[in-house]
Amino acid sequence: MNAVLRLNLIVSLMFFIALAITISMMLEQASKDINREVLTSVSFNHRLLTAASNDEAFIQDLLHNHTRHVTIDLIEPNELMSKGPGSDSDNKTDLGEEESDVPEWFLDLIPGIEELEEKQYFRYLENGKVLRLQADSADEVEEVWESVQHIFILFILSALLSNIAIYAGIRHGIKPIAHFLAALGAIQKGHFTARLKQYSIREINELSKHFNMMAQALETSEEDNKKLTHELMKIQETERAHLARELHDDLGQYLTGIQAQAYLVSQSADKPEIVETVSKQIAENCVAMQSSFRQLIRDLHPVILEQLGLAEAVHAMVDSWSQQNGIDVQLNISSDIPKLNDEGNTHIYRIVQEALHNIYRHSGADLVSINIDEVEGRLEMSISDNGKGIAEDTPSGMGLRSMKERARCLRGQLQLEEPEGGGCRISIELPSVTGVNV
Repeated sequence: MNAVLRLNLIVSLMFFIALAITISMMLEQASKDINREVLTSVSFNHRLLTAASNDEAFIQDLLHNHTRHVTIDLIEPNELMSKGPGSDSDNKTDLGEEESDVPEWFLDLIPGIEELEEKQYFRYLENGKVLRLQADSADEVEEVWESVQHIFILFILSALLSNIAIYAGIRHGIKPIAHFLAALGAIQKGHFTARLKQYSIREINELSKHFNMMAQALETSEEDNKKLTHELMKIQETERAHLARELHDDLGQYLTGIQAQAYLVSQSADKPEIVETVSKQIAENCVAMQSSFRQLIRDLHPVILEQLGLAEAVHAMVDSWSQQNGIDVQLNISSDIPKLNDEGNTHIYRIVQEALHNIYRHSGADLVSINIDEVEGRLEMSISDNGKGIAEDTPSGMGLRSMKERARCLRGQLQLEEPEGGGCRISIELPSVTGVNV
C-alpha cells in the first residue's frame, strides 16, 4: 500500500469516527429536546382543554385539525375501562410506516422515544366522553432525521474533498521525490553531472540546492582524483626513469670502472706500483658508489626516521637543505611532541620536505621558519617564509596537493595563507594525534 492510499484511509477513518461521535451526540441531545418539546406541548394542550372544556366548537376544531406534538381523540368511557390507559395501540401514531419516512432502526437509536410515545393524558367532558391526549414526536423525529442526513452528507463531502486535496497535494509533493531518487540513482552509478531543477516549494527547493552543491563537489572531487591519478602515474614513471638513469649513469659507470680496474690488477701482478695505484682507485670508486647508494636510498625512503626518530630526522634534513641551497632555516621542534607511528612520522617528514622544495623553487625567500609543537594533546606545525607569497593565478601543483592529502590522512587539515608581513605560511593541526593510526 503506497503512502497516498494509506493517508487517505487514515483521513477517511478520522472522518468516520468524527461522524459517529457527532451523530451520537446529536441523538442524545435530540432525545432531550424531543422530550422537552413534546411534553411542553402536551401540557399546554391539556391546560388549554381544561380552560375550554365547555366550548364544544373549540373541542371539535381540535379533534379535526392537526395539533403539533399531540394526538387528541375522543373515546367512550367504556373503552377506557376495558383497555385502560396506555393500552390503546390502535390510535398510536406509527412513525415508521404511514405518517413518517423515518426508518425504524433510526427510531431505535433515539433514547426514550418509546416511553414518550406511550404517555397518555385524559380529560373528562360533561357529556360523559373522554378526551385522550397522546404524545406525538413524529415532527421532532423527522427534523432530527433530516439533520442527521444533512450532517452525514456534509461529512461525506468533506471527507471526499479532503482526500482529493490530499491526493493532489501529495502527488504534487511526491513528484520532486521521484526526481531526487532518479538523481541519486545517477550519482550512485557515477554520473556526477546529475542536477535537480528549481521547485516552487521552498523547503524542497532548498534540498535541491544542497543536492546540486553535493553533486558539484562530487564531480569536482572526481575530476581532482582523475588528475591526481594521472599525475601520480606520471610521477611514478618519472621516478622510475630517474632511478634507471641513476643506476645506469652513476652506479653503472662505477661498476664498469671497478670491473676494468680489477682486470688491470689481475694483469699486473708483477707490477706492484700499478696494483697499488689501481687498488686506491677501486677503493675511491667504492666510496663514491656507496655515497650514491645512500643518496638514492634517502630519496626513496627516509631510513633516518627509523634510526633517529622524527625530530632528529627533520633536523638532519633541514641542515642539509639549508647548506645546499644557502637559505637560512629557523627550526623549532618541541621535545615533547606526541609520538606517531611510522606512517605518521613519514607523512610529517614528507610535508616538511615538500614545503622546503616548493620554497626553493617558487618563493625566492632567504629565511624559513619551521615550528612543530604540542598544544593540549594536538600536534601543530607551521612552515613560513619571507618570499614573494602566492600568486593569484598560480595553479595548485602536485606538491601542495600531496601535502594536503598527507594532512588529511592524519585526520588534519592544511591551510595555506599569506601573513601581513608578506611571504607564505603553511599551517597544519592534527587533533588527538597521540598513538594515531593512519
